[in-house]
Amino acid sequence: MKLSDEKGSSTAEFAVLLPAVALMLSLLLCFGVLGIQQIQVQQAAGAMARELARGEDQRTARSSGVRLAGSKASFVISSGGGFSTVTVRKSVQLPIVGSIQIHGEASVAVE
Repeated sequence: MKLSDEKGSSTAEFAVLLPAVALMLSLLLCFGVLGIQQIQVQQAAGAMARELARGEDQRTARSSGVRLAGSKASFVISSGGGFSTVTVRKSVQLPIVGSIQIHGEASVAVE
């Protein structure tokens, strides 16, 4: 075998880079899940605010929030100055990153 023989070098390079590629793909997947959860939380806050704007009670608005954000989310409804503000918070557990707190907020004028 000659010293200049490069057979198998691409396999070795691929084996060295494979863990980094797998980590990058895993992080990309984790941030995709986080983005989806953020959208769900924001949609839940908006739906709850719309319920309140239509004159529904807080229990009905909360049920809309639970339907969209899940039962593990926390919901805060506050009123003042002619507005109702809904804040939805949820903790998302990601495998590589850990636990991340996300929140969504929506306000609506109350008549």
